[in-house]
Amino acid sequence: MSLNQNITISEKYSVISVIKSLFKQRRKQSIAIILLSIIVSFFEMLSISLLIPALEQILDQSTEMNIQLVTYIKKIYSLINVEYTILTLFIGIALIFTFKALINITLATLINKEKLWYEVSRRKKVCDIILYSDWVFINGSMKSYMTNIVTNEIEKDRDVYLKTLDLLPMIFLLVVYVILLVLLSFEITVLIFLIIGGVTLILGRLVKNARYNGSKILRQRNLFMKETLASLDGLKSIKSTSKESFVKNLLYERTRHLSQIRYEMNDRMNKIAYLHEPVNFIPILIIIYISMTYFYVPISVIGIMIYVFLKLSGDLKVIQTEYYRIKFEIPSMNSVDVLINEGSKNVEKDGDTTIEGFNKKIEFKDVSFGYSDSDVLKNISLTINKGDKVVFFGPTGVGKSTIVDMILGLIYPKSGELTIDGIPIENIKKGSWHKILSWMGQDPYLFYGTIEENITWGQKDIQREKLDNACRLACCNDFVNKNGFSYDYIIGDRGSKLSGGQKQRLALARVFLEDPEIVILDEPTSHLDMETKNKLLQNIGKFCEDKTLIMITHDIEIPSFIDTMYVFDKGELKKIDNPNNLREMYS
Repeated sequence: MSLNQNITISEKYSVISVIKSLFKQRRKQSIAIILLSIIVSFFEMLSISLLIPALEQILDQSTEMNIQLVTYIKKIYSLINVEYTILTLFIGIALIFTFKALINITLATLINKEKLWYEVSRRKKVCDIILYSDWVFINGSMKSYMTNIVTNEIEKDRDVYLKTLDLLPMIFLLVVYVILLVLLSFEITVLIFLIIGGVTLILGRLVKNARYNGSKILRQRNLFMKETLASLDGLKSIKSTSKESFVKNLLYERTRHLSQIRYEMNDRMNKIAYLHEPVNFIPILIIIYISMTYFYVPISVIGIMIYVFLKLSGDLKVIQTEYYRIKFEIPSMNSVDVLINEGSKNVEKDGDTTIEGFNKKIEFKDVSFGYSDSDVLKNISLTINKGDKVVFFGPTGVGKSTIVDMILGLIYPKSGELTIDGIPIENIKKGSWHKILSWMGQDPYLFYGTIEENITWGQKDIQREKLDNACRLACCNDFVNKNGFSYDYIIGDRGSKLSGGQKQRLALARVFLEDPEIVILDEPTSHLDMETKNKLLQNIGKFCEDKTLIMITHDIEIPSFIDTMYVFDKGELKKIDNPNNLREMYS
């Protein structure tokens, strides 16, 4: 399965499924969170219960509940040999609140550790999928979709898990508040929950289909990311053809649609937040009046019930709001899971044979390969012996890069066999094979960093003498350490501060510094002027005198050090013995 921007959101994803997943993956930690939540809830219940006798003593009132509570409290105080007074009662309440705070800190620390574990482990999994999945799977997937996962959806995925963890302790507190209200007055509690039920139904209507809207935003974000990346990659073409207005309208429309969906959802969330207070406070006034007029509930009990109700109402507001936000963001969790699951099914193959060097030959035996129903390579047979200097010539799209991708071990033949020193490439450990060769692509990989960091990429403790020599061979010395450039010069994002020719030469300096047995170059001089090109080709020839060189080119002027030429002609790979024959074919 290849990923695309129209990913289907599975119906199995829900808040309950997230909680089940939490218990499945982190059973011990989940049990610890629940136990601590129960302990916090117990102390919360105890602290509120003790407020009743304290308040009644202050108001000089006495109820049956107060008498029973004071009896229990006096027994506890006698067990610890402490005299029961209003002062010791207040001290006990203060200690309980302190213990509750300490346990809450422990619980919050544990929850934060779980949040950290989840975020780090998910990001690591996504990185592993990108780095270790099969090349055909990665290259065939929409890069904009994967970019959206890394930059946007992974954050939403984390938020779902974080909010779910935060809700667990609040749910236990809600149970405690309900029990307290029932103990204080069953009749008033029934009234309260009739009101809460009505409020929940009314506000719930405002955020109906939250998950569906989340899926819509996910799709729109993928489309927006796709078109934005395409615009950035093609910015030079856009500006040079004055297509800014056309692209602007396209991006504006995507932005408007994406923002509109997000606005509608946030507007509904705001209504919940701001309507919650009045729709709960007004009924409280009614309940107070009914309690005092018809049920003759003491002021102290009413005060405690109002306190509990306000806490319950606040927590319920948070739970309700966060519940719908979780539903809204669950599609993002689904999209991350799909990437991880599909990537896990397409893990890059690796062999178990370690090779220490290149001794004999690279051999293609009747090899065919295709990315879809049509074959790019058909029944290709060729041999590259150790020390050969080979060039592949031909127009774009005929299979030159596909041959190189096979040699690099990125893809494998659909039929036939490719062997290295007689060993099928599928059986060779990639790490050992890649230590032997070095590849420079047509679009060199450069990153935001210094010139030195880009040349020495992946290598440590490089002596300055070796670095200078690599730069000299790559003809970098005409701009490195000159005109404001130095090894410490920041080259910008993907080498944006360098010209095309300077990028190529830095990438070649990296190859020269690695000093491999096999050198593979794809259009190494396409951005260079004639003088620099000729000088660089001479240096490549000298550097590769005792090495195996494989080069791809569209340039009909083949360097003199090349001893074997292959050309793609009408779907067939032909070996050319003489450069003049190549010129005649394409004259």
